[in-house]
Amino acid sequence: AVTEHARVTAEARSAEETQRLGHAAHELRDTLNTAILAFHALKRGAVAINGSTGAVLGRSLMSLRDVIDRTLSQVRLEAGTQTPVRLPVVTFIDEIAATALLHADYRHIQFTIEPIDPALSIDADPQLLTSAVMNLLHNAFKNTPSGRSVVLRARAEERRLLIETEDECGGIPQGTGDLFQVFGDRRGSDRSGLGLGLSIARKAVRAHGGEIRIRNMPGKGCVFTIEVPLAAEESVPQAAL
Repeated sequence: AVTEHARVTAEARSAEETQRLGHAAHELRDTLNTAILAFHALKRGAVAINGSTGAVLGRSLMSLRDVIDRTLSQVRLEAGTQTPVRLPVVTFIDEIAATALLHADYRHIQFTIEPIDPALSIDADPQLLTSAVMNLLHNAFKNTPSGRSVVLRARAEERRLLIETEDECGGIPQGTGDLFQVFGDRRGSDRSGLGLGLSIARKAVRAHGGEIRIRNMPGKGCVFTIEVPLAAEESVPQAAL
């Protein structure tokens, strides 16, 4: 019975990996084809680089980078090769914001980063935790209509760091399944991608001893919160009396 269970488990894992590889290859091919078409149009000189074709090329290149980042994060998580270092939260968020601003600009979304306490720091793997936050931001940008806003904030609460992304997606519809499930339900009208981003984000956060929560605001949007421990000797500032 034990041998049969091990065999069935191994076959299921192999089938899941094959499906994941096939979907990733399909997404890479489609995105690369779009980028090539946009490049050839620009090369002919028929359109301007700062027009819609240039925007398509930019989005395609960003999407290619996102797929590669997700894949690298997945490999590192499964291999257990986390390398934690001390990270000032302000620096960590600023580096994420620089990339997020480009995504927001392409989608014509107002992106705001709320002020962060400069004394806060965490012990984390920069690449993995950055991947988790960026996946939440990508999710927010994809589901927020143009002209609306996305907010990124980070704050301390009871020896934990809370990193929040708040969007204006209109809320999560009733009956939506587990958003963190691989190849599971995805909210909004943009069905591009593999549905892997949130799953990888949760795995990356849990690898840091943390968790992700969702607060739904029907008719407005939702807030995704990453909660991870503050640095070991971190002293959380007390509110002024």
